Amino acid sequence: MPGAELHFTLKDLEEWAKQGLITPEQLTRIRQRLETAESLHEQTQAAPEPRKRLNLISIAYYFGGFMILLAYTIFMGLEWESLGLTGQLAVSFFTIVVLWAIGYFLQRKDFRVAGGLLIFVGTGIVPLFVYTVQRALGIWPDASHYAYRDFYQIIAQTWIPLEIVSITVAAIVIWRVRFPLISLLISFWTWFLSMDLVHWITRSDYWTWSETEQIVGILIGAGMLILGIFLQRKTNQDYSLWLYLFGHLIVFVHFSALALEKEGLLGIVYFVVYLSFVAASVWLQRRVFLVFGSLGCYAYVSYLAFRVFEGALGFAFALAGVGLIIVLSAVGYQKYMRPRLERYFGRYRIS
Repeated sequence: MPGAELHFTLKDLEEWAKQGLITPEQLTRIRQRLETAESLHEQTQAAPEPRKRLNLISIAYYFGGFMILLAYTIFMGLEWESLGLTGQLAVSFFTIVVLWAIGYFLQRKDFRVAGGLLIFVGTGIVPLFVYTVQRALGIWPDASHYAYRDFYQIIAQTWIPLEIVSITVAAIVIWRVRFPLISLLISFWTWFLSMDLVHWITRSDYWTWSETEQIVGILIGAGMLILGIFLQRKTNQDYSLWLYLFGHLIVFVHFSALALEKEGLLGIVYFVVYLSFVAASVWLQRRVFLVFGSLGCYAYVSYLAFRVFEGALGFAFALAGVGLIIVLSAVGYQKYMRPRLERYFGRYRIS
């Protein structure tokens, strides 16, 4: 049919050769041509994408941006109360507006990294502004107990509204400017929010790090990982890096404490979960899953070595033997099995 796409397989070619439509020599040459084309295609697909080089301009952008953020979040917070409410409102508000305006202007002029960093820094000052507004309106619940400098030191339910507002603003900003580094702020404040929420839910007067706190922490961390996976699958830019990092940190700390304390079946679940993280690193192509998956597996195996098999010298040799077998099995798969599987599943696919 004129204009129609025709699809055929190697079996079709072999059948045509049997019927005499093509000669065996032609069939051989076609095979060789297809193998050569596939080899070139695989080499092209395997070629790594060029990495962006680090240069002095990029270093200056990031160094200057984080210096501003550090000045306003840490050092400014130490002396913030001495400015008075009027000065605090003016400084925090106009700093955010100026940084956002300059950043937006630079992005419009195609200085996307420099502009994005200034918008990132302005967004990072939002908690300071929210804290100041709460105090100015007289709705700060613990004015006599908590100053802004305590935000990075003390876990308390007092910070929850501040964190929710800051996360909401950061989410709006990242949606508008599409600058992935802002996800660092969202991840960081979500981590703080998880601890403050646990403190509020348990209604404890101090941080006990009990079973309830550990379970809530695991759920918060798992939620960050799920959100990171969703963003990785749905977006072209990397918004997932910091969600993955903070999510894994939260899950690892809380799940390790809970599983190794409860032992038994929960310990096995812990090992299976972290083994699945190692497998997920292949699916997602993210090293952070491999790193934390390996840390979790090593933590559980180390627990077995020092707690369950304490004093059993044979366990050390058995463990080393299993590790050696795993490494050699991976080498054997890479050298012998993977090429055969690739040839079997991919070589004879023409259409």
